Amino acid sequence: MQEITKTERAERFMPDWIVGAALRWSLIPGLWVWGRAYAADWPDVVPSAVSAAQIWAVPLVAPAQLAQIAVWGAHLAVVMLAVGFLTRIVGLALLIAAIVFAWWIAPQAWTSAAVYGALAFYLCVRGGGGLSVDGAVMGALR
Repeated sequence: MQEITKTERAERFMPDWIVGAALRWSLIPGLWVWGRAYAADWPDVVPSAVSAAQIWAVPLVAPAQLAQIAVWGAHLAVVMLAVGFLTRIVGLALLIAAIVFAWWIAPQAWTSAAVYGALAFYLCVRGGGGLSVDGAVMGALR
């Protein structure tokens, strides 16, 4: 008789494809709303985004370019999370962004950065689950 491990019990209770999809889709509204709030016509961003980037004072990157990277990167991350494409890389990028945001940009907002960071960490480590492009590719390669 085969013994069921704790991991198999957890997988039977809540399949990984549900968890991965739920986490991917929980990040999308916040990123989309933030990106749309600071976006202008491509490739421009609203002046307040550039002003904020000047306050961030990130070395080696001009404030206008930094604002464009942040705003349009959020849009790209939303699309990639929606379909589950390169989810681990997007998760790593969001984890780094959450750490930079909590440490450097707005330390007073560390609680929201911690939530985004925890969700991004899961996606970085576990991926987007079976209900994603990544999951379909891995399933096809097995």
